[in-house]
Amino acid sequence: KHCKNQVHSAYFATSTSTAIMMMHAAATTQTIAKGNMDGSVHTLPTQNDPSSHSVECPDNTSSHGGQHEALKKVSIVDCGSAQEMIPNGQPFHIENEYFSGAVMLMIRTPDVDNSSEPKPLGEVPATISNYFKNYKRRFEFQFQIRFKKVPNGPLFLGCEVESTIKISRFTRGLVGLLLGMIRRINSGFHYSFGSRVLTDEQIESGDYEKTHLSFPVEASMDRVVVTKPGEDPPTLGQELHESPESVRRRRRMGFGSVEWNTEDTFTMCLWNAYMDWIKWKTMNVPGCRPFPLSNVTGYQPVYLCVYELTNVTTQEYRKQKPGHIQKSLSHYARIEFAHEDVTKGGIAPRFHSKHLQNDSCVDTDSELGSEHSICSEHCTNLKNCA
Repeated sequence: KHCKNQVHSAYFATSTSTAIMMMHAAATTQTIAKGNMDGSVHTLPTQNDPSSHSVECPDNTSSHGGQHEALKKVSIVDCGSAQEMIPNGQPFHIENEYFSGAVMLMIRTPDVDNSSEPKPLGEVPATISNYFKNYKRRFEFQFQIRFKKVPNGPLFLGCEVESTIKISRFTRGLVGLLLGMIRRINSGFHYSFGSRVLTDEQIESGDYEKTHLSFPVEASMDRVVVTKPGEDPPTLGQELHESPESVRRRRRMGFGSVEWNTEDTFTMCLWNAYMDWIKWKTMNVPGCRPFPLSNVTGYQPVYLCVYELTNVTTQEYRKQKPGHIQKSLSHYARIEFAHEDVTKGGIAPRFHSKHLQNDSCVDTDSELGSEHSICSEHCTNLKNCA
């Protein structure tokens, strides 16, 4: 019962932090792909366009001006356009063949919990800083979209890395057991450790799974607000309201609990009290001390993505539960998270000139006989990974 309540309190928090915590505890416990997105950016219909209701259309010119200095440690990039998305700023506009819309990234800064920290000077950053004082959330990501075509297959919200995480068979088995428990509680949950060795043919054809964890979009979002044509959608950057009955229904039903269509505007949000992007650490998990995300992912950036599984319908997926093979995925959005002091590779335009002082692989805090280190393809001292 406790496990079920924890999962229901933050579905996708499990994939980005709690499930990572499980991997860490179990251990104590080829070029960055840009998805299938069309990176073009166009102008959304405005409120004066009688043919459609509006989705806010920012100009993607936001900068770190007026922000808390700590936010510069984090790079968040829209993989479709290779443009950096500045958190705690104006909403970021995304337009591709699947949807048009905006994303607002809000991250808790040190001044929220420490009065001696300098306050952000910008109006929007200061407003977001005050917003977080009412919650324990480390971040909240808000999305406001209008589909251009109705998805035929199930939609997933996933967290993935490019390279396979290197863990021992014992650790892999234990983590698999824990993740299997989550899947029994949430039938739509899917995970894969990826493949350690891929042939050129598999890479070229997309016949493989990446290391990832994913949930149905309908169940993973903390709030989903549907706005009918002619009505005003919620303003991004403010609290989104959904009835408790609607939230319980989505989490119970998963697939099919939201009727995706091309007329309505869908405003959704995802929050988490356990992942601190600025510190690149998992925090506040009961019974587990804070630990660096790099203990699990190595130097790799982390990717948050929304994708459709195109080779099955929702009804077929419930019965067959096929793997999430790359060639069967259509990426609606893919966002890269990188850190100035930790990650290497990826897009992260501001960090390309940065180099870690220690290029060796990241050691784990293993007490259960896992392999010497967890590493990625970006490690330069490969002899330590042998």
